[in-house]
Amino acid sequence: MNTIAPAPSLQILVVDDSATSRVVIEKQLKKLGCKVAMAQDGTAGLAALQEGEFDLVLLDCQMPDMSGYDVAKIFRRREREEERVHTPIIAISAETDTGHMQLCLDSGMDGVLGKPLPVDELKKMLSLWCDVDVTDAAPMHIDDMRSVDLTALFRTTSLEDFAALRAAMDEADITSVGRLAHRMKGAALTMAAGEIVRTLERIEAIAVHRAQPPSDLSAEVSVLERQLQSI
Repeated sequence: MNTIAPAPSLQILVVDDSATSRVVIEKQLKKLGCKVAMAQDGTAGLAALQEGEFDLVLLDCQMPDMSGYDVAKIFRRREREEERVHTPIIAISAETDTGHMQLCLDSGMDGVLGKPLPVDELKKMLSLWCDVDVTDAAPMHIDDMRSVDLTALFRTTSLEDFAALRAAMDEADITSVGRLAHRMKGAALTMAAGEIVRTLERIEAIAVHRAQPPSDLSAEVSVLERQLQSI
């Protein structure tokens, strides 16, 4: 009779450009008994995948150097060329629409988890792709992270991203504005900062989807600045 492997045997790679998201996801996985390696962008993620073996990869889709879709495509090509065993790749993203999910699957990913990562869904992914039993593991709460000042990390990284977003606006680099808003939204979702999430969604809608007039962008960015200062 086959026994289900214990979760502590799992090696998980997390590829995400948001420091806040990386810290929270790492804590979630460690609480489930996993060993975790971290990469802050697509290039570092591909290097980690080339150098080591992982039971599962959690891959952010929007990163500054390359998208998660491209990371997955490059890695799947390497897998085929080197005849390596299939490594499950699960997208982690603030986007949940069907078009995004199809892009993930078309690029070679095996599933999609929204941010913040629902613990029950994360457990299901580990059970499905890694043959583990983590059903008895307790869910993690922000209060569990006593060794990390997560609010300070969120505030610092958000203000750094905001400064970069302002600079991109000054240079009329709307693509970078959209990318930075998306990254900040992922961190805000992780922290359950609902008002900030909604403001960033409006900024992203203007910068990426052109859903509102460009003239609305400055007003929304001013709202965001006030919200960030109150973290």
